[in-house]
Amino acid sequence: MIPMFDSPRVFVKQNQVLVVISALFIGWALAFIYHSSYIASDGRRYFNLFDDAMISMRYAWNFSHGNGLVWNPGQRVEGYTNLLMTLVMSLATLLFEKRYAVLAIQLTGIFFSLGAAFLALNIFQILNQTKERIAGYLLFALILLYYPLNFWSLMGMETGLLAVLLAAGVLCSLKYAETLEQKHLWWMSIHFGLAFLTRNDSMIFAALGFFYLLPTLKQGQQKVYLFLAAGLLYSAFVLGQSSFRLFYYGEIVPNTYILKLTGMALGERLQNGIGFTLPFLKETGVILLVAITGLILKPTRERFCLFGLFLASVAYQIYVGGDAWNYWRMTSATMPFLLLLFAFACFEIADRCVKTKQTQFPVVLALSLIGMVFANFRFAGEFLFTHDIYQNNYARAHVEAAIALADLTDEEATIGVFWGGTLPYYLDRKAIDFLGKSDPYIASLPPDVSGQSAGFGMNSMPGHNKYDLTYSIQTLMPTYVQEFDWGTQKLSAWAEDYYVRVKYNDAKLYLLKVSPDVKWDKVKIILQW
Repeated sequence: MIPMFDSPRVFVKQNQVLVVISALFIGWALAFIYHSSYIASDGRRYFNLFDDAMISMRYAWNFSHGNGLVWNPGQRVEGYTNLLMTLVMSLATLLFEKRYAVLAIQLTGIFFSLGAAFLALNIFQILNQTKERIAGYLLFALILLYYPLNFWSLMGMETGLLAVLLAAGVLCSLKYAETLEQKHLWWMSIHFGLAFLTRNDSMIFAALGFFYLLPTLKQGQQKVYLFLAAGLLYSAFVLGQSSFRLFYYGEIVPNTYILKLTGMALGERLQNGIGFTLPFLKETGVILLVAITGLILKPTRERFCLFGLFLASVAYQIYVGGDAWNYWRMTSATMPFLLLLFAFACFEIADRCVKTKQTQFPVVLALSLIGMVFANFRFAGEFLFTHDIYQNNYARAHVEAAIALADLTDEEATIGVFWGGTLPYYLDRKAIDFLGKSDPYIASLPPDVSGQSAGFGMNSMPGHNKYDLTYSIQTLMPTYVQEFDWGTQKLSAWAEDYYVRVKYNDAKLYLLKVSPDVKWDKVKIILQW
């Protein structure tokens, strides 16, 4: 078994293999960050987060610079779903300029991935299913090899932070069930409470954590009071953020909840969610099958709890209608629990199939490799840096647009965007969100579900299927418009009478004709759209 460590020196001495694995991962992660960065037309290197993470970065920048926790100064709309991550970002935006604040968040993602792996190791120790040190090393490596979790962590989404907090909450829950020491119960509530601030929907995982502790109530009346007190402590996080939301934004639920979970019939949402989730189950099929086999071979209450956490994330992903990006953002935070069960199962299957210890490890290694190859195969080009990072080409284009618009427009200009992150973050202009994350009017519209049958892909997913381009473009007439077509609404023909396409450095932009907020002497007009 890997011993608990009480100092860095002791840890390094006793766990040199973990140190080597960690060092290799850090080297890969730094290469990933460098690979996702780029030199823009202004000669400066820009670092990149996923576009939704850059939305949170704009909120964080405004907050840390005295404009409030808002997307546009003066407009209080809760267009984020990750308060704690946004507050972490606000510290980075307070300390660094915009490009290096992004880098700081990417570097923080390294520690989130490592933290999730280390906490899973501690859960492994609590479960104590095997005395083999190699099982702990295998688990640690498997988590750090799972690309989707690393992708979201290094690209600034809250997935990595959520994975750490959920693993910490589960670890404390297991420790309390084993020792009945009060401190573990308090820390469990705090970690699950912080997870709630990270993503409110993590409440489903906290409920499972508390449910797991129900047998401890048989230990006497004092344990019942402690359990209720722990529930009140967790509730303080829920009530605290809800009160803040009502006071600051004037709403009971965030704008993103209205955007994604209202107006679309449950059946349509479930159809979307199932269609989105089936490829995930196919990719993780080997890991899932082996883990279930391990549950059958050695069923324990603790194991079923971990498996329940993973299943809850899958069910929730289906319930909300899937996601716009098939990189498994919603399930990645619970993948360490599934991989933990997978690692145990690999050794248990090998123990049943092979009698001698010397020949068991090749079986374990083969199962592990097959499982991870299937789970990571689609991402292999990005993992090995032979392909560009997912959607990085869009980020580059948005950076170039931000550089150009900063030179071409004055501070009164407005920008209309479908991609609400990178461009608005790097450009201090009032922004109009065509897809409604930061626009209550768009968020309250009925969704356009025609894309489900027409094959619009991302356009039909919750969070991207509400729009009114007549209002956003024809009525508000932004100085800059990213595109004129989305889903079933096509304004390109209309736009030729009101907008002109221009070129500036490496950027091609659509600008409002004769706008007084544009420095027309600097642009080159492109006659053909």
